[in-house]
Amino acid sequence: MLQLLVVKARPLRGVWPRLLTVLLAASIGAALAFGRSRLSSSHRADGPFGSARRPVARTALPPYAGLELDEADRACLGRRAALAQQPQLQLPPLDQPELRAQLLGRAKNVPLFFLSRPEPASGLPLATALRETLEASPGYKGFGAVIGKVRKSPELAQAVFLREGYLYTESPDLAVLYGALTLSLLFRDPELRIARGREEVSARRLEDGDYEYTNGPERGRRAKMLLFDRITKASAPLSAARHVDLRPLAAELGFDELVIERASPGQLSAMAVYGELRVPTLLDLGQGDASLACEAPGAAREELSLRRVAKSRAARAQARLVSVIKEQVDEALPFDEPKTEDGQQDGKLRPEWRMAYLNGASSFEFNGDKYAVFDGTGRPRPPQVCIDFVLDTFERAGGSWWRPRGEPRERVLGRLRLDESGMANRRSVERFIDFARSHPESFEVYDPPSEARLPFRNRAQFFAALYAARAHYREGDIVAILGPRDDEKLHYHSFIIVGSDPLSGLPTELAANAGRPRIRSWEGELSSAPRRSIFARVRPKPVWLESFLGLEAGVSADDPPPAPGQSTKGPAAG
Repeated sequence: MLQLLVVKARPLRGVWPRLLTVLLAASIGAALAFGRSRLSSSHRADGPFGSARRPVARTALPPYAGLELDEADRACLGRRAALAQQPQLQLPPLDQPELRAQLLGRAKNVPLFFLSRPEPASGLPLATALRETLEASPGYKGFGAVIGKVRKSPELAQAVFLREGYLYTESPDLAVLYGALTLSLLFRDPELRIARGREEVSARRLEDGDYEYTNGPERGRRAKMLLFDRITKASAPLSAARHVDLRPLAAELGFDELVIERASPGQLSAMAVYGELRVPTLLDLGQGDASLACEAPGAAREELSLRRVAKSRAARAQARLVSVIKEQVDEALPFDEPKTEDGQQDGKLRPEWRMAYLNGASSFEFNGDKYAVFDGTGRPRPPQVCIDFVLDTFERAGGSWWRPRGEPRERVLGRLRLDESGMANRRSVERFIDFARSHPESFEVYDPPSEARLPFRNRAQFFAALYAARAHYREGDIVAILGPRDDEKLHYHSFIIVGSDPLSGLPTELAANAGRPRIRSWEGELSSAPRRSIFARVRPKPVWLESFLGLEAGVSADDPPPAPGQSTKGPAAG
């Protein structure tokens, strides 16, 4: 069984505090509601990672029934009520969840919460005119024309595209186009500062005019611009932050999303959503960040603790998977599609690679073309179809992978061995979904209803449906899409959700191999075949993940039953 931290709810202290609580609750009314539900024993085992949370209703809420609040809860509710007497901030449209779904789903971004709209530069009539042209007609033709006009003037380009240093827009169509912008178009300075929420990286200009990161995890790689980046030359100070980066707080508290109720210059009143729980919360706002001032979970205090422990477990597993994904991105493993094909031959290269690897060769041929067994640094270079990328990620996280050049030609076998799992065909998305359905102890499969299976080409409807169903998608989930490509045949594609927006709860970053391993937006992943729609979602359950990840995950001394594909033997080679 799983060992989860249990925090006892504090006892009430007499009848008079109860009466005060009722009176206070009546004065606060509908805004101070939260759903209270008891987890079953199976829910406690799986936590929020093992069962989908219900979509959060946006209708009026019933009065806060706080008959089991303690003094801290009552004090917090009082502080939240007092916020109504403070000046209120008018938040920009970007913070509305439905618009965020469009924006964050269509461009790689830094999912910031903006307290106010950054203002464009003034005093440059041409920049104002070009910006207005883009906003009135955000298409490729107009975008290209504007690029042509600013190409020789980085100052003009900054004035058109940046607002107080932010790469900011409230237009989903412009968000897609902004993904094509480069630092070399907007700057000529030798060094730049790029602020991404609470993180800051530096970049230096190269001889070809492009920039590369000089610090951070991507040091030495070409620098890119993300939507809502804040950029300036290294010698210039950053302007006052217009944003709050909620990601560190979401990681600390474990909430799925925030429903904003009222914002003042120094504080934010919100409902923090934890699965089915809605907890009245007050946040203190600093320069670009937020911290917990207080919360009032009431009788759900114990349940909230359980959910936070489960979320922490899921985060540890996800961190391990993301580290493996980034290894594959760095390795640039090739997609399993021959350079020269005789009909449809996707998937034919990996068996040839394996044979060459085990036979001690450094390359192999297929249809007259030559392919390398290792990359330039000696790392194995097995070709992948999309589901290979997904399953390789899990197996590598469990210790199974091919040895590099110079070591014995063998595949080290870790705790997860999917070749031994009985899966009918591990290189088929459809067969993997069938396998997941047949192992409900390890996976949860969600099938969107037919009316929700909207093709990606209908962007507005697709993202509206995705936002409405956001409770069914979270980091670590495997998503399969299905639909016709240019050949009019139905094709599957699969990817892993690796990032989400802490404000709206929308999944925003996807990892897949559709040419080479990459982390992209929904737009980047689906635009090449826009007639495909979401077919299924597979969620690995925590016990299955922890059975091979080797994490200190809160599992009891009684070992869990062997997971599908999990070896009961120690590491071996084969």
